[in-house]
Amino acid sequence: MNKPYQGSCMCGVVQFSFTGPALFVADCVCASCRQAHGASAVTWVGVKSAHFTVDAGIASLRWYQSSQESERGFCTDCGTRMFFRSSKWPGEMHMTVANIALPHDLIASSVSFEQELPAWTAMSVKKHTKN
Repeated sequence: MNKPYQGSCMCGVVQFSFTGPALFVADCVCASCRQAHGASAVTWVGVKSAHFTVDAGIASLRWYQSSQESERGFCTDCGTRMFFRSSKWPGEMHMTVANIALPHDLIASSVSFEQELPAWTAMSVKKHTKN
C-alpha cells in the first residue's frame, strides 16, 4: 500500500490527499510558475489523477486557465495556489509540496525548465559560480 499524503491551502478550507507513488518531485523555474506564485521556483509533486482527491472545500476551489493547455487551482478564501493540471500531461495532478503536511518524504530530485532560470536568483548565482 502506498503512503497517504494530506495537504491544504493556507487557511485550511481546501484540503486534499493523494497516495503514491509520486511520478516526480521537481523544482519548476518556468516563467509561468514564477509569475503565478510570485516566487523564483515552485516545488511540485505529480501523481496519477486517480490517486488524488479533494477532501474538503470544493466550493472554495477555483481553476484559472493559465495557458491554452493548463489550469492552476487555488483557494478563493485565502488565495493559495496549490494545483496544476494540463493537457500536456494528461491523467496527472500536480500539487505544491509546500502545501503538504509535514513530516513527509517528498524531496525534489530535478529542476524543470532549468533553461528559464532567471539570473537574479541565488540558484542561478550558485550554478554559475560552481564552474
